[in-house]
Amino acid sequence: MGKRPRILILGHARHGKDTVAQKIADIMGLKFSSSSEFVGHKAIWPYWGQERYDSFEAMFEDRVNYRSTWGDLIEAYNTPDASRTASEMIEEGNDMYVGLRRVREYAACMRKKLFDVIIWVDGSKRHPNEPSDSMEMTSDDATWDIDNNGTEEDLDSQIQDLARYLVLSGFELGKPLDMGEP
Repeated sequence: MGKRPRILILGHARHGKDTVAQKIADIMGLKFSSSSEFVGHKAIWPYWGQERYDSFEAMFEDRVNYRSTWGDLIEAYNTPDASRTASEMIEEGNDMYVGLRRVREYAACMRKKLFDVIIWVDGSKRHPNEPSDSMEMTSDDATWDIDNNGTEEDLDSQIQDLARYLVLSGFELGKPLDMGEP
């Protein structure tokens, strides 16, 4: 039996990272939780949000208006250990970290070899890319690309291809996989 894969999912805002993670979870039986929600509970709500919002939910819904602030607060949470969020998510049973945004955090995770596969999700034909001060990562930082500009069937096919690759690479998935022809 192989080990479960540890997956990092990168991409710009609204390009479908969480959708891809949910499809991976459904098809492969792997676990994830929103990194924004995870770190929101750990660092943003107690140190910034509860002073400004009536509830965590209100703060979380408004995060799009404070992307830079959230990024700075996450970076502070990940100081001095830039891999802290990723390490804690894995330690708490997640197979995927969705939404890493900073090169410093990425480099620390790579030094610790936290991830087996790094996926870039591209939805640039549907939504614009973010400026580099919000999203420092690029598709060059990934080992696997998913084009999320087509149909849901196209996306499902790409997830199935990824699942076959993982199984053939010796990883154990949480669900049996039909290894039929692509």
